[in-house]
Amino acid sequence: MTLFESVKDSVTTRQAAERYGLHIGHGGMCKCPFHNDKNPSMKVDRRYHCFGCSADGDVISFAGRLFNLPAKEAAMKLADDFGISYDRRPSAPRVKRHVEVREEDVFKHKAAYVYQELSDYRNLLVRWKQQYAPKSPDEEMHPRFMEALNNLPLVEYQLDILLSDADAEKRKIVSDFLNSRKNQKEAFIVEPMVKTPIYHQSAAYARQHGELDQFRESHWTNIHCKNDIEKAIAEHFDGFRLNRKAVDGVMERYGEERVSIVLAATVQVKAWDGRFSSANKDWAFTFDFPDPVNDAGIDRRDSYAVTTHPAVLDGFINLVRQKIRERMVPVEKTEAAAEPALPKKPDRRKTHDIER
Repeated sequence: MTLFESVKDSVTTRQAAERYGLHIGHGGMCKCPFHNDKNPSMKVDRRYHCFGCSADGDVISFAGRLFNLPAKEAAMKLADDFGISYDRRPSAPRVKRHVEVREEDVFKHKAAYVYQELSDYRNLLVRWKQQYAPKSPDEEMHPRFMEALNNLPLVEYQLDILLSDADAEKRKIVSDFLNSRKNQKEAFIVEPMVKTPIYHQSAAYARQHGELDQFRESHWTNIHCKNDIEKAIAEHFDGFRLNRKAVDGVMERYGEERVSIVLAATVQVKAWDGRFSSANKDWAFTFDFPDPVNDAGIDRRDSYAVTTHPAVLDGFINLVRQKIRERMVPVEKTEAAAEPALPKKPDRRKTHDIER
């Protein structure tokens, strides 16, 4: 048997916890060693699970976290401490295969995200049109009333197109919206503490252009960001609720763009997981990762995909997105989400000429 198989078959997490000094109480409960646990919130049996910080795994994961060891060294420590024999011949590494997401599915996510954003803006304009309408012919028109008059027809037109079968126009609206939203975000970006530039190109591009050092530095910073996200969630999740402050330190340290990239990559590689909300999946697929899967079928995003419980992580993503929206809203518009910069209404005659 291999090292990992021998250890898992021979030692339970409860046995390891008792050997390493944890007091196991009634029902297999103990104080969690992975956060400041005042009352026993970790259940240990064959596996372990903390109802406070969501730490979860098998006996090897437990020893690795307890002694800050990689999985193989944690398994070797357990084997030595419990006198377990195993086949010491190295085995071929398991390759985690990439689950392909079709290009058409990615576009559907993007279109759904744009539709929701435009729907929210349309509802805001309708409210402004009613709330700020002049009360008399002599009253000066409010800027929000004018914005509603100017933009409401265009937004409703775009929503109609997104619900139609006009594929070329639909793709144009989605592309223009995402580009304008990207430019809008750049105006509100807060300088992060970690100054490592984000490398947006693929590893192949970096190799071809002599920029592998920049690629690797950005990649490792993504991994550090992932680790700090997991720590922040563990520190601010009490088993029932995630504190809003969980996102503050991570976003201050790494900036909203890198935090968003790490979270979006996590959702993309785990798109099969139904515990992520459809809204966050749609948002995640608006981020592009050029050629993330290498020739061996290994997805580079896996190395910085956050491993926190998806339901809790989904809440963290909600907080990050809300924080970003708040930063984008000018002071006088704090009552509503920032309205998107809208592309111009396309010329339908030109679109039809292209389709023909």
